[in-house]
Amino acid sequence: MKFFYYFFLLLFTFSVQAQFLRKKKKKTLPYENIVISDSATQHLVKAIQFETLSKPDSLFFYAKEFKKFKAFLKTSYPLVFANLKEIPVNSNSILLKWEGSNTKLMPNLFMAHQDVVPAKQQNSKWQFPPFGGEIKDGYIYGRGTLDDKSSLIAIFEATEYALKNKYQPLRTTYFAFGDDEEADGNGAKEIAEYFIKNKIEFELILDEGPGVGLDIIPEISKPISFIGIAEKGYATAEITVDQESGHSSMPSKHTAIGILSQAVANIENKPFKAHYHGLAKKLFDEIASEMSFTQRIVFKNSWLFSGLIKKELSKKYSTNAFIRTTAATTIFTSGQSENVLPHKASATINFRLIPGDSVQDIVPYLNRVIKNPKVKVALKGNTYNASPIAKKKSIGYKALSKTSLELFPEAIVAPILVIGSTDSRHFNRTCKNILRYIPLRFTNADLEKVHGFDENIEIENYHNMIRFYIRFFHNLNEFP
Repeated sequence: MKFFYYFFLLLFTFSVQAQFLRKKKKKTLPYENIVISDSATQHLVKAIQFETLSKPDSLFFYAKEFKKFKAFLKTSYPLVFANLKEIPVNSNSILLKWEGSNTKLMPNLFMAHQDVVPAKQQNSKWQFPPFGGEIKDGYIYGRGTLDDKSSLIAIFEATEYALKNKYQPLRTTYFAFGDDEEADGNGAKEIAEYFIKNKIEFELILDEGPGVGLDIIPEISKPISFIGIAEKGYATAEITVDQESGHSSMPSKHTAIGILSQAVANIENKPFKAHYHGLAKKLFDEIASEMSFTQRIVFKNSWLFSGLIKKELSKKYSTNAFIRTTAATTIFTSGQSENVLPHKASATINFRLIPGDSVQDIVPYLNRVIKNPKVKVALKGNTYNASPIAKKKSIGYKALSKTSLELFPEAIVAPILVIGSTDSRHFNRTCKNILRYIPLRFTNADLEKVHGFDENIEIENYHNMIRFYIRFFHNLNEFP
């Protein structure tokens, strides 16, 4: 009898939580209707036309395009370059300093990158030339409209607007615009080393990241303003098998390709352990109140249903990436002739690490799941663990959340783990609260266009980005 009593008491408690513990939405004032001129649109159109490639065919062409792009910026934003101090760097990156009214306070840093990925092999699939900056039906088409020239130009537009209206930031504000984020990020690394050398630490760093998702989580009808408060780590491993070569008419029982294929299959079938805590839990704690009755019960009581939650989140590659370190086979190399048994086979495995897992865990994990001494494992290239986690109580997060609700009042603001890498990874030693966010409304369809063909941005969406940065500058002054 006691069992049924406690069971129904527990069920009643769940029901109360689901029905009445909905998160109360904070009251916010809508942003003032800042009029954005057509010149701002034309500036983005022109910016798209510079082929600032991170993997150019010619180093001469590469440097020439960046110099032309910088000259365009100086012409288009005279107040910025007249009032902000330009700090010279060796690369084609740009570093600017905007003096604040209280130099005793820690400064802020805004980041974006000038470079874009190539589109040469996709030309035939584009409606318009990828570097044409064509406008059709209220959209601008071209490489960089989403990643990341729209953000860079919006920051310049907002800063020019602020200077024109005699605004001065409370905190000194730096702007860092890297030239090779899509490659190795050496430009940003050089800038980070400048700050480290000069012992400059920041209250806030804001780099590119997620934005306002409109249909990203099907269970949530409202837009979600995702603020990245950390990003995953990165590592690459190479697994190899060496066998005796021979004629394909007399194959051994297990060839080098066969052995390596089994190793890859083991990695895919036995992934890193899933965890529902930390950033994954923070995200769903924020949005669970907008889910269905049953889902609210589950997510509000994760202490009981964590196993079920991990099982469901693991089913989709998008949510699976939030709860575990992922491993993806990206290169498989072996064989040169159809009638010769290859003596060597190798595969490249790319890892993205969640906070709590370490680069040092990768080799033991691979040896454990592969279980074959013939497969040799080694890390290669640059590796780094997940970034520190920014605090929701930080000045930057509060100001960013406030500004997001001004521009997107129907949205839910939620912290998220960024699953890709940004230039901000080089700045971990200079700031405890690095945020990753672009004030851009996006859909799942938009995500497919990043680095894809027909990349485009709605003009009004871009104009709202400018309004966002203007309001964000002002809101940061409210948090001394």
